[in-house]
Amino acid sequence: MADDRGSSPLAPDSAYSDASIYVDAVAAPRVVARLQNALGLVEDDGAELTVGPLRVEGEHNDYATGRHAHPFDFIQWPTVLECEAPEGTPDEVVQAVTVVLEALWRGGFKAVATCDFEDELPARGGIDRYPHPSSVSGASAASSGSWWRNLMPPGKRKG
Repeated sequence: MADDRGSSPLAPDSAYSDASIYVDAVAAPRVVARLQNALGLVEDDGAELTVGPLRVEGEHNDYATGRHAHPFDFIQWPTVLECEAPEGTPDEVVQAVTVVLEALWRGGFKAVATCDFEDELPARGGIDRYPHPSSVSGASAASSGSWWRNLMPPGKRKG
């Protein structure tokens, strides 16, 4: 059976309809402005921009602790880019999130995407760029799966 994941539009409850990108930067409007400039976008919607089928809105992360968080504690980074894809195909959404992540990384930002399709993104959404330290039992970060999901309070993620 052929994989036709990218050929049909998104359903409202699709695993590809949203993503969050955590950024280790204090000012969400500055992150969005730098991202807008890096991508050559001419729109000026303040803390919101559009990349392909993706609407990206920069916000203060309510889970930020106010202290400098280690890279593997990205859930506590001060800025979160909330990404919604009300239309497009899964392939288009993956490509748009990839474009945003790579632009952030090229701009010197530490950024990690959390979504149901992070394994389809470069560096697994960025998590491979900031490896989790080995646990006491010696398990590697790769074998521990999506360890960050355990850090998120219930209700933050859909599904």
